[in-house]
Amino acid sequence: MMINYISKEIIAYLDRKNYFFDNLSFFIKRDIDDVLNNIDIRKPVVLLNETPNILKNLAISNLPIYENPSHVRKNILSVDDAKKLGLSISNRDHFHGLGIYTYLSALDSIDSSNAIYKYCNCNELFIITDNYDEYGNIIVIPFVYDTNTYVNNKLLNINRIKSIYGYDNNNIRLYDYINYKISNDELILLYTKKEQGTGTSTAASSFYKDNITKSLYNVNSGYDELLLLLTVL
Repeated sequence: MMINYISKEIIAYLDRKNYFFDNLSFFIKRDIDDVLNNIDIRKPVVLLNETPNILKNLAISNLPIYENPSHVRKNILSVDDAKKLGLSISNRDHFHGLGIYTYLSALDSIDSSNAIYKYCNCNELFIITDNYDEYGNIIVIPFVYDTNTYVNNKLLNINRIKSIYGYDNNNIRLYDYINYKISNDELILLYTKKEQGTGTSTAASSFYKDNITKSLYNVNSGYDELLLLLTVL
């Protein structure tokens, strides 16, 4: 079953952006549209041909960025949209219902993110964008760097977006989540707009120098200013 309004939203989005902008190509948007309209597609979807500059400046390898097709659907579609497509839905599924415009906007705005954190025990980042969903929740992006996936039976080295969604403060406030993770040495701050100069933190400098090795620094530099921003989220 085709959900034709999704294609219309993509066309409207391209019109607003004069058809081409930054790293998002027409072909990538077409592939996303295909995933939304064909539940049988299982191949990982390339979202960006290159890694955004803000991440490359933090020593993240310049690799294409992919997302699992089932996650693309869950990020963009609402539960009602998923039912129209004939998707099987369980209690464990979380359909975030961003819509194609908000999803693409968040993807396009990674370079203007408010903050970027790294989990200390793995090669994962937690990106806080400067975009919001329709409910006023700030959009976050869990991100895995320097990983692998199979595409057409070929093993590729990629960066991967795990999800794109509006952070729901009804469970635990974003401020409290960040504070808890940092206080338990589970998360470090790599970048924030609130810092002076380059915007990178002390931990980011070490992260870069060590060529993306696991860091166990307890970062406080620039953190208080970011927490002030997050208290309203």
